[in-house]
Amino acid sequence: MTEENADSFVLARLGLALFAFLLGLPLLLWFCWLRETPIFWRNEGGYPVWLRAVVLDTYYPILFLNVFLMFLYVFLLLRAPPRSQRSLRLNLAVLALMAAAIGFAVICTVADNIFLFFS
Repeated sequence: MTEENADSFVLARLGLALFAFLLGLPLLLWFCWLRETPIFWRNEGGYPVWLRAVVLDTYYPILFLNVFLMFLYVFLLLRAPPRSQRSLRLNLAVLALMAAAIGFAVICTVADNIFLFFS
């Protein structure tokens, strides 16, 4: 495999990791909001029982999948570093947004647990 083909292969996987992350991100943030809304867990909110079961069973796997995809993105960036400054800045901005989204989900979960612990 030539160097140009290897770079295009890494870039394709980089794009695929970013695409998968962007697909899971809205679901992660929506589940994070539902998990931390007290009315969601009671019968008052009108949420179906199956949705509660889905949120309860899939929140952490989706969170860990998004964290894995972020680390895969970093690994692929280190494997084939961008050749131009513009591309490097774009990739760092995307990485910062990925980290911010995951950080938001983790902070919401931890903050609510700490609040409930002390109340």
